[in-house]
Amino acid sequence: MIGTHVGPIRIIGLLGQGGMGEVYLGYDDRLQRRVALKAVRGEKRLSAGSRERLLREARALSALDHPNICRIYDYAETPQCDFLLLELVEGLTLDVAMERGISRTRKLRIARDIVHALAAAHRRGIVHRDLKPRNVMLTAGGTVKILDFGLAQPRGGAELVDVVDIETADTLLYPHEPAAASAIAGTPLYMSPEQARGHHVTPASDLYSFGLLLQTLLTGRPPRPEELSTDALLHCAAAGEVLPMNGQPRDLTRLVARLTSIAPAERPTAVETLERLERIIATPARRVRMALVATVVLLFLAGTLRYTRDVTRARAEAERRRHQAEGLVAFMVSDLPKRLEPVGRLDVLDETATKALEYFASLRPDELSGDELHRHALALTQLGDVRMKQGKLPEALALFRQSLRFAQAAVADDPSREEWQLALSNSHFWIGDALRRQGDARGTLAHFQAYYQVSRQLADAHPNDPRYVMELSYGHSNLGSAFEALGDLARAGAEYRTAASIDRKRLSRNPADDQVRADLANSLNKLGIVLQSNGELAEARAAFEEDAAIRRMLVAAKPDDARRASRLATSLAYLGGAQLNTGRSAEAVATTREELAIWIRLAARDEQNLEWRRGRAVAQVRLSEALGGDAEGARLLDQAARTLTLLAAHDARPTWRRDLAAAHVGLARLAMRRGDRAQAAEHSARALALAEAARAAQASDVIAVRVLCAALVDLAELRPEVGRQHCEKVASLASGAPYSRDPRIVESLARALTILGRDREAQALVARLAGSGYRRPDFIARWQV
Repeated sequence: MIGTHVGPIRIIGLLGQGGMGEVYLGYDDRLQRRVALKAVRGEKRLSAGSRERLLREARALSALDHPNICRIYDYAETPQCDFLLLELVEGLTLDVAMERGISRTRKLRIARDIVHALAAAHRRGIVHRDLKPRNVMLTAGGTVKILDFGLAQPRGGAELVDVVDIETADTLLYPHEPAAASAIAGTPLYMSPEQARGHHVTPASDLYSFGLLLQTLLTGRPPRPEELSTDALLHCAAAGEVLPMNGQPRDLTRLVARLTSIAPAERPTAVETLERLERIIATPARRVRMALVATVVLLFLAGTLRYTRDVTRARAEAERRRHQAEGLVAFMVSDLPKRLEPVGRLDVLDETATKALEYFASLRPDELSGDELHRHALALTQLGDVRMKQGKLPEALALFRQSLRFAQAAVADDPSREEWQLALSNSHFWIGDALRRQGDARGTLAHFQAYYQVSRQLADAHPNDPRYVMELSYGHSNLGSAFEALGDLARAGAEYRTAASIDRKRLSRNPADDQVRADLANSLNKLGIVLQSNGELAEARAAFEEDAAIRRMLVAAKPDDARRASRLATSLAYLGGAQLNTGRSAEAVATTREELAIWIRLAARDEQNLEWRRGRAVAQVRLSEALGGDAEGARLLDQAARTLTLLAAHDARPTWRRDLAAAHVGLARLAMRRGDRAQAAEHSARALALAEAARAAQASDVIAVRVLCAALVDLAELRPEVGRQHCEKVASLASGAPYSRDPRIVESLARALTILGRDREAQALVARLAGSGYRRPDFIARWQV
C-alpha cells in the first residue's frame, strides 16, 4: 500500500505488522504532519456499535489531550479494510525497554505517568481494557505514551464467550457462564478477574491490570507463567491467581497487593494510586536530605569536640549508642521473628534483615568481646532461619556459616561458658539442616555429629537440666535425619526411637509443657516416616496417629497460632497417607479434608505465603487420590496443578517441582480412566521431567523417587516403544536405599517387572506388600489381592 492514499493520508512506509493488520507510516498532506495508520483487516473490523463507542471515546481522549495518551484521530473505512488514524509515537514499547534495562527510579516514574494518564481517562469515564507493557511506549525524549485506548473490543455470540488479544487478534473460545456472560476483552496475562469471568469492566479493572504491569516492571518477570495455555491463563485470571512479588520494598509490595485485590471495590482508584506512587518516589529524596543534614551536624560537632574537653564524653555516648543499636538489632532479628511467625508475616523482616546484615558485615570478630560474639552468632542464625522459611537457601547457608565463625570465636575466648557451647552446637545444626535440604548427606552427618557431641557433653554434665536434656533429644533426632538421608533406615529408626523415649520422659516431668509435647510429636512423625519407608505400615500409622493427636491438642490451646496450625496440617498429611496405605479409605478422606481446611484458612490469611499456598495445593492432590478420581477429585486436581505451576514458575525449588510432578501423575491417571491416552502420555512425560529435575537437585528425596517411578511406569504402559527403558530405570532406582522397601516404590517396581515379563518376581513383591498390610485401593484393584 506504500504510495497510495487513505483520504488525505499518503502512506509512505511500513512500521510493523500485528494481528489486526499492518501498521503504516503516513503523511497528512492537509495538516502536514506524520501519523500512524493501523490497518484493520476485513475479518477483524469492528461492529457498528463498537466503532461508534471507539470514536466517542477517541473524541473524548483527543479533547483531553493528555501528554501520556496516544491520540486516536479518526477511523477511516475503505472497501478493502478499515484504518485507525493515530498519533505517531516513535520509541520503544515498555517490554522492549525493560529487556534493555531501566533504572529503578525511572521505572517508578514510568509507573507514575501511566497512572496519571489512567486517572485523567477515568475522570472522563473511559476505560483502557487492555493495559500491558506492549501497550506502553517510551519516546526518544523520555515521554510515556499509553497506546490503544479502547481497542480491546468485546466480540462473540450468546453461546460462547470470546477473548480477543488485539496484538495477535486471536479469538479464543472460553465457555464460561454461557447464558449470561458478556464478551471478554483483553490479554489473559494481565487480565482482571472480572474480565476473565466476562463481567462488566470498570476503571478498577484497569487498576488491576496496572498492578500486574507494575509487578512486571519492578521484578522483570511476568505476573503469570507465560508458558501456560490461554485457557489455563484465563482460569488463573478468573481466580485472581498471580505469582508472588518477592524481593521488593514493603510499600511497593503492599501497593501491588491492593491493586490486585480480587474484589474491585478493595482496589485503590487511579488518583489514590498516583498519590501513593508520588510518596514512594519522594521517599529517597527525603532520606537523602535528612542524611545530608545529619552529616553536616555531625561534621560540625566533630570539628567542635576535637578542640574541647568533651571528647571522652562523646566517646562514651557513642559507645552507649552502639549498645543501643545492638540491642535494637538483637530485638529485630531475635525476638521479633518469634512474634511475627505465628501470624505468618515474616515478610515484614526483609528490610530489617538487610540492614542488620550490613551492620554485621562491618564487624571484625577479633575486635569483639565473647558476649558480643555470642549475641551476634544467635542473631545470624535467626536471620538465616528467616531466609530459610522464605525459600532462600543459599543466602541462609551463608548466614549460618557466618554464625558458626562468630560462635567458634566466642568458645575459643572462653570454653567454660555453656551457653556459648550451646550457640556453637546450634550453628552446626543450622548448617547441617541447610546441607540436608541441598542433598549433601555427608556434610549433614558431619555437622549433626558435631551438634550431638556438644549436646551429649552438656546433658552428661547436667542430667537434670531440662534445657540440655532437650538438646540431647534434638541431637538424636538430627542424627536420625542424617542417617535417613544416607539410606540407613535401621540406624535412623533407632535414633528417632531414642529421641521419642527421651521426650516421653521429659513430658512425664512436665506434662503441661507445650514445647515438650511438640518435640514428642516431631520425634513420632520422623519415626513414622522411617517405619513407612521400611514397609512397617501399621506401626507407621500408629506413630502418625499419636503425632496428630498431640498436634490437635496444641492447636486447641492456641487456635490463632498459624505455626501450630500448619504443623498440624503436615501431621494430618502423613496420617492420611498412612490410612490410605493400609486400606482405610474413608478415614483417609476425612483426615485429608481436615488438612485441606487448615491450609485454606491459612492461605486466606496471607496469599503471599507461598508455603501455605503450596500446602493447600498438595492437600488437594492427596484428597483427589483418596477420593479415587471422581468429579470432585478431578476438580481439586485441576486447581492444584494450576497453583503448583504458578509456584514452580516463581521458584523452582526441588520439593515444589516434585509436588507439581505428583499433580501431573494424578492428571495422567484421570486421563487414562477417560481413555484419553494422548493426554495421559503428555501429563506423564511432564511428571517425568519434573520428578527427574527434583531428584537431581535433592538426591535423597524418597517422595521425589516415588513420583518419578510412578511417572516412569505410567509412561511405559502408555508408550510401549520406551517401556523397557523406563521399566529398567524403575528397577535400578528401586534397588537402592532408602527406596527398596518403600511400599509405593515397590508397587511401581512390581508393575515395571510385569511389563518386562518378569512375572514371578513381580508376584513375589505383590505378596510381600500384601503381607505388610499394604491396601491402597488402586493396588487392590490392579492385583486383586
